[in-house]
Amino acid sequence: MNFKYVALAFVLTTSLAPPAFAQSYADQRRWESAQERYEAETMLYQRERERYYDAKERERRDQSYAPPSADYDEDRYATDYDAARDYREDPSYKERRLNDDDEVYRGSDGRYYCKRSDGTTGLIVGAAAGGILGNVVDGGRHRTGGTLIGGALGALLGRSVEQNSDVRCR
Repeated sequence: MNFKYVALAFVLTTSLAPPAFAQSYADQRRWESAQERYEAETMLYQRERERYYDAKERERRDQSYAPPSADYDEDRYATDYDAARDYREDPSYKERRLNDDDEVYRGSDGRYYCKRSDGTTGLIVGAAAGGILGNVVDGGRHRTGGTLIGGALGALLGRSVEQNSDVRCR
């Protein structure tokens, strides 16, 4: 009995559902036409996308290897300064250590020179810190002496600290 109900349900389900092959020729043709339009649009998009990326690549290559323009200044780093005039082989020039902010450059004679800091920043900061510390330490009525002595000692200390490093320059 169970088998009869299952068979009846199968027959009713398959007979009431419209079969896929029952589509008309017009429906099938409409579907194929839509597919052809979709594929044509996709191919057009892909072609245009490739053209766009190719143009961007050409532009990038052209800019990176472009010759300099007529107003390009090739001599912008040229100078008539000769460092050898100012630097002499003299025993008074003592080797000193370079700071992080010291500039090293190559002279027109092929030798390397360094632009040295004169220690002004360390002198000023040291003088201010020493003056404040001297004022605090001198607890008397006249704090001017402590401030002046502390400022002078701080200035000397700050200047020597700023000019002291590991890399040497002459």
